[in-house]
Amino acid sequence: MSNYHASFAQQLDNKPRRGPAQRRTSTYAQRLSLAEHVGTATDEVTAPFTSTFAPNEMRQLALVAHNHMKPAMKQFIETYSEILKKFRITGTQTTMKMCKSMWGEDDPAIHYGLTCTSGPLGGDAQIAALMCMEDLGGIIFFVDPLSAHPHQADIDSLLRLANCGNVIVCSNPASASSMMHTLRSALLKGERARGIIPSFFETLESPAVEKYKHAQAVALANMIKGNPPSGVPIAAPQAAVVPKPTEEKTAMEEGRRAALSKCEDHVDEAPVKQGWKKAAQELSDSAVDRALMGQSMIFSADLQALLLSELDNEDSDRKELA
Repeated sequence: MSNYHASFAQQLDNKPRRGPAQRRTSTYAQRLSLAEHVGTATDEVTAPFTSTFAPNEMRQLALVAHNHMKPAMKQFIETYSEILKKFRITGTQTTMKMCKSMWGEDDPAIHYGLTCTSGPLGGDAQIAALMCMEDLGGIIFFVDPLSAHPHQADIDSLLRLANCGNVIVCSNPASASSMMHTLRSALLKGERARGIIPSFFETLESPAVEKYKHAQAVALANMIKGNPPSGVPIAAPQAAVVPKPTEEKTAMEEGRRAALSKCEDHVDEAPVKQGWKKAAQELSDSAVDRALMGQSMIFSADLQALLLSELDNEDSDRKELA
């Protein structure tokens, strides 16, 4: 009995079963019989055989395992070495060391692929790059579903690209063991293998990729024509609103009149009022602007003093010019 068969039989051992009786799908004898069938099938698929394809005639097969899944990966490699050695094996650093320690590095019949770095240091990204370079036909990735991973983004990227490229992916020991039967059968059938494991010979893609490429082509054509990609009209940029000269002058005049009105309210003597109005009217626009710019609202004596100061400054400037 192989190590893998023994492990499977141990999982099916007579352990306490939870839940009501009607939910029990098998007895101990039935589970033991299933384990024996698995062992027989495993022995058959791991028997020596000759592949009709050389390793360099097919794309690489990646082996990856998270830390808690590495013992299961080692057991998997030991059990299915006869099939795995028919491919160019690539993988992360630890997995490649497992393979080389079991198979040796001097056997000319074994062709190793790229040895990638550890997963958290970019190994998963390197394997994804092999896929983009059209040199990866399948991935056997024993994922640990109960641990957090610092490189989760790389894991997600690898699996997403595998789905985009329609590449064979096995994410647990059960699916990987079933895939071994398919790989062995394909390697024995010669040219017919291209229809069984096509991703090892041709570049495939997800059915969703065609829709994506069509949408991108339409968006590019619209951009070239000057149309918005989404079909929504592009709003013309709004120019800044510049006040018209007449409006600006009107606002200044209103401010001047309001200022003079405040001064008149606080000057009682008629001669003084008349002199004040004449002097204020003689102020240049710049002087009044400077007087009105100091505060938003200046009342009575403060405004009167400020305007008188501006008037004195204007008189001084005129005398110097004269």
